[in-house]
Amino acid sequence: MAEKTTEKTKKSSFFKSGNFYLMIFSVVLAFVIWIIMSLTVFPETTVTLKDVPIDFSLDGSYADVAGISVMKTSVDSVNVVISGERYLIGDYTADDIHIGINVDAVRATGSYELSLVVTSVNGDTIEVEQIEPSTVKVDFDYMVTKTYSVEDGTLVADVSNLTAADGYIIDEDEITISPSTIELYGPQDYIDQITSVAVSVDNSAIIQSTMTSNLNSVVFYSGNDVFENEDVTADNESFELIVPVYLVKTLPFYVTLTSSVDSFDVSSIAYSVDPSSITVRSQNSNLSSIEDLLLGYISVNEITVGSVFTVSIDKNANYENISGIDTATVSFELDGYAEKVVTLSNSQIYIINGTEDKTVNVEQAQIQNVILVGPEDVLEQISSADVVGEIDMIDYANTTVSYTIMDVTIYVPGYDNVWSYGKYRVYVSIENVETTDETEAETE
Repeated sequence: MAEKTTEKTKKSSFFKSGNFYLMIFSVVLAFVIWIIMSLTVFPETTVTLKDVPIDFSLDGSYADVAGISVMKTSVDSVNVVISGERYLIGDYTADDIHIGINVDAVRATGSYELSLVVTSVNGDTIEVEQIEPSTVKVDFDYMVTKTYSVEDGTLVADVSNLTAADGYIIDEDEITISPSTIELYGPQDYIDQITSVAVSVDNSAIIQSTMTSNLNSVVFYSGNDVFENEDVTADNESFELIVPVYLVKTLPFYVTLTSSVDSFDVSSIAYSVDPSSITVRSQNSNLSSIEDLLLGYISVNEITVGSVFTVSIDKNANYENISGIDTATVSFELDGYAEKVVTLSNSQIYIINGTEDKTVNVEQAQIQNVILVGPEDVLEQISSADVVGEIDMIDYANTTVSYTIMDVTIYVPGYDNVWSYGKYRVYVSIENVETTDETEAETE
């Protein structure tokens, strides 16, 4: 117990004797002497700074005024060793210096090997002892804007991911792109290489009706090659595509033959059409129910051996003709057929569907050069006496003239495969029949 008391007494004596304060003073004095020695004996120092970023700003330079911009650089940062007054730069970091490029030589676009300019952001005087790399390669170009549009064909749609269902087609020429323009911004050299911009449908699909797609991406092309460069930007990359889809069918032609003689068999006349069909398309669902196309009507009185007709293909609201053909030729297959010329007397011409108040007389004695067409072996059995002519007064019910020319229908009774070729007319007189009161009374 006595020993512990003695130790405490010794410690207290140490602090009271002043030895402790002398020691503290000595340490402080030594530090001050070291500072003084450093500033007087070694007043300058060097500092190594790594990965200091390069500022590629062109503000105020000729390049800036001329609209020239930095495109590409060989490095983005450098390592630098600087020297200066120890008390000024002793605690420098990368934030205390600025490294820029010397652009005095830049007067046009192209590649330049430029020196670097190092300064203190605090305005201190510093010396560059070493910089790695000592220069930087910089590419310069003009930044330009160019518009690509649907109208001039430089903005197009790429629907290669879409496939039309069987029996359908996609008309790429009718695809609607909205908006219809795109504006690209970037280095002139790059922009000049971009010949077209494609709005590409991202999703794959098989379609059989017109579709609208908003899931699209923008692709730049240089000729047929994809052009990619991050320095080129677009003012818009959101487009809507309307992709039209058409049903396509090949439809055969047919011709309707007409005859004013009910007993004539029009099916006895065979024909062929060249081309035999056309290809059509439509977004109208009615096309799905159409199986063939009526080319036109041809009267048998216009047909003889060797007859050929060129018929226009009419437009139709239900479909569009995409074959590139606007006419067809109709030829008649009349092998073994012949012509025979006969003469009809007026006694062989009959008036049908007449009225009691009018008398119709054929004033012409005969009709000459009536041409009959039919199988050659059948025509050999027919004479002029077998031929009949008819004038149908229904066609002249409202006539008020007393002398006129009327059409005559020529046919051969008993033969449904022989017909007359051409038109025939005769002079007729028409007399009104006077009715007496007695006749009217009997009629009543």
